[in-house]
Amino acid sequence: MSRKQMKVFSIVITLLLATQMLASCAKETKEEVATGVSWLTSYEEAMTAAKKNKQPVMIDFYADWCTWCKTLDDDTYVDKDVVTLAQEFVSLKIDADVERGLSSRYKVVGLPTILFIDSDGREIHRVVGYRPPGDFVNEMNSALEAFKG
Repeated sequence: MSRKQMKVFSIVITLLLATQMLASCAKETKEEVATGVSWLTSYEEAMTAAKKNKQPVMIDFYADWCTWCKTLDDDTYVDKDVVTLAQEFVSLKIDADVERGLSSRYKVVGLPTILFIDSDGREIHRVVGYRPPGDFVNEMNSALEAFKG
């Protein structure tokens, strides 16, 4: 191999390694963000945590067949600002088709419904329907303001 060929070979190998490293970093970042909001699935557990931590509860009433519910999961609940602000809440996901009593208690008539309640179960804010991340952050802030009263 000539000196020129060795130089070209070195450059190609360096570029391949750099590309692979960038792809690996991008994959890790995407997986990290994709974890999204950390949800509980037990109402009792959520209420106990809310009392203990003196936090409001954010309840996402959803159903498996609900397209806008899935869009919230895929778009809004993985947004870094939403995920960060969700740490101010106890986050609870409730399947409205399974937990009909809870859905009825909170008068959930459309999905998705995101209900913000205090640790005594009193509603402080309600969002019905899909919200993109920026709008959802505004709704979360409104709920926090209402909670702090």
